[in-house]
Formats: sequence, structure tokens, C-alpha cells
Amino acid sequence: MRQIYESYGKYADETLQRGPNARAMMYREIARTGLAAFEPGAKVVWTTSYDLPMVLYWPFGVVPFNFEYGGLFLAAGGRAAEALAASNNLGYPVDSCSIHRMTMGAEELGFFPHADLLISTTHFCDGKTKCNEVFREKYGVPFHIIDTPLGEDEGALDYVEGQLRKVFDALCELTGRQYDESILKEPVGNYNRVLTLMEEVNTLRKQKPAPYLSGNRGFSMTMVGNMLYGRPELVSVYEQYVKELIAAPREGGPDGGERFRLLWLGGNPTYPNNLFETFREFGARIVAEVLTFDMMYPLSEEKPLRSISEWMLNSRFRRSVRELIDAILKRVAEFQIDAVVSFSHLPCRTANTALYLIKERLNAKGIVFMDLEADLCDVTTFSPDKTRTAIENYIQMMSTSRDPS
Repeated sequence: MRQIYESYGKYADETLQRGPNARAMMYREIARTGLAAFEPGAKVVWTTSYDLPMVLYWPFGVVPFNFEYGGLFLAAGGRAAEALAASNNLGYPVDSCSIHRMTMGAEELGFFPHADLLISTTHFCDGKTKCNEVFREKYGVPFHIIDTPLGEDEGALDYVEGQLRKVFDALCELTGRQYDESILKEPVGNYNRVLTLMEEVNTLRKQKPAPYLSGNRGFSMTMVGNMLYGRPELVSVYEQYVKELIAAPREGGPDGGERFRLLWLGGNPTYPNNLFETFREFGARIVAEVLTFDMMYPLSEEKPLRSISEWMLNSRFRRSVRELIDAILKRVAEFQIDAVVSFSHLPCRTANTALYLIKERLNAKGIVFMDLEADLCDVTTFSPDKTRTAIENYIQMMSTSRDPS
């Protein structure tokens, strides 16, 4: 893991020598905070960032570490086979989520930093929780899990806030700080400033044609960026991102110009693939990601813990299928989408359960649903030829729907 962070730092330094670059600025901070976890005396909190905002941790001077992202970063760095093999040797089932198998294998190989405190939630799947239970037994450190009920009434909010306050108290105990909720004011303010800039980003990408972004840049800005929510550096990252979108080509560009507008649903493959090269060849631009809007919930500087609890209850990872479909249809209308792309993580039963219903609703409204199946971490499940053929077929469907003749 240390080598992965060092490679991010090297990439960022080399890129930034050529001028400002939002992606490089973001990865520079990921590298800096990641390497800090390996420093002597560092207090490291293993946590989750996509369903518990990171604003909670920065004032304590601890280093938050998202072990699921750690597994994905290792996969992107070419260490997937090694970590998955270690997981297999431990006896974990091979049909379970490869992200969690990566996590268990990487931890066994000693890739991850030590843990002083474990914090997680019941959002989305049981695998994350089970990993934490194993780590608790190994490290013998406190484990706090925040249970999020299905309701969103005052009772549910009080229930979550009560658990969150116990987590806050555990952070105070770990670091020797007095219990003072006001220390969250600054990181909450930074997060809210980023939200304003994210709104600007979305406004620019609603333009038709949209600004050209290479690869799946918008997804990585959201998915990786949420690990820095609350940091002042992320404000600068998004200010630069807005500038880059304003300057990006809309007419023409490396893809020859926008022909189709895509909405990205779900995760992103971590290994080299031909997805985005094929999209570029056909002028299919990803103009929005469902996940981006799930990260956008303003927090209160006056009542930060209460509003963080609201943020958690608002998460897409606990919504009904009907609510998820309604959210997708809302973005389809706002961004004038031609097709929704789902890179379906094969072992994720939670995410894949709703795909048939999503496809059914979209097709009924004349929106193509691109179901591209593979594993996020395991490159052996990915076929470039099969993927290209599938995308070509979906492109033909979109072309036909525009011109039936």
C-alpha cells in the first residue's frame, strides 16, 4: 500500500510540473494522507468514506483509512492476483465480493497500515461489516458500527445520531481531546464549499454538447475525492476542476464530437480496459454519474453531528429500488441522457438485484440500458472483445432509436 501511495505522489509531482491539474492535485493529497498512516505514532482509523463523510476525522489529527478503497487501489496497481490468492488461501469463498476478498488478502500480506480504531456502518452490504469483525479480533481494537434503519423520521435520526455521538466520543478518547462538537465547523464548511463547486461542475456538464472528459474522469473525481471531504485542499482541487471543464472542448474534441450522452451507474473497473476508448471512438460521452449526486448533501456547521446523521440516512445505499429508479430517471431528464451504463460488479448481489427493474423502466421510456458485466478487481472476468461487441450493439440501438429508417 505504501508503494501505491508513493506512485500516486510521483504521478502528481510529475504532472503538476507541467501546470495545474485537478486530478493530480487530488492524488497528491491521497498520497500524502495515505503515507501518513505509515508514520510512527500515527493514529489510524479504518472507516468508510462513501456512507460516512470524512469531515468527522480531520479535526482529531487521525489518519482515516478506507480498506475497501485500499483494496481497489491495490487492484489498480496490479496487485489483485496476489491479494486474491492470499484470500483464497485463507478459505474465504471465491464467489463473495472481490473487493472484500482483496481487503482480506491484502491485510494478511501486511499491505495495510495498522488499525487503532474500526468504524463502519450497515449501509449496502454485510461484507464490509464482516471484514471489520475479523479485523477487530486480529487487532483487538474497538469497533463501532453505526446501524442505519430504513426509516427517515425523527426517531431514526435520533437513533443514528446517538450512535454517531458514541463514535465521536471514541475519537476523543483515542486522541485525548475534549468532547467539543464545534471542532467540526471548519471541515464542514470546507465540504459545503466543495458542494457549491460540484454544482458548478454539474451545470457545465449539462451543456449540450458537454465538455469532453477523458476516461471516466468525473467518476474518479467523486469516488476518490470523497476520501478528502472536509479538507481545504479539496476546495482547491474542485476550483481547478471547474476551470478545466470551462476550457475543455465541447464541439469536436478527441472523440470527434458528442453523439451520445451517457449516465454512469455503479462502480468502475480498476484494471486496464477498452471501455472508455470504445466510447470515445463512437462519440459517447459520460456526462454524469449517479454516485456524484449521492455524495451531495449539505451539512450544518451549527449542528454537524445531527446533519451528518441526516447525510447517512439520505444515502442511496439504503434506498428502495423505486427511489433508486426515480433518482436515475431524474438525472436522465436533467442531462438529456441517451443511455445508462452499468458496469455490473458480478459478485455484488446487493447492487445487481435491481438491474432488471431499472432496465425495464428505462427501456419503457426509450432509454438504452448498457449492462456491461465483469468484476471490478479481477481482470480475468473481463473480455475486451466481448465488451467492444456489446458497446457496438448498444450504439446501434441508440442510433436506430434516433433514426428508425
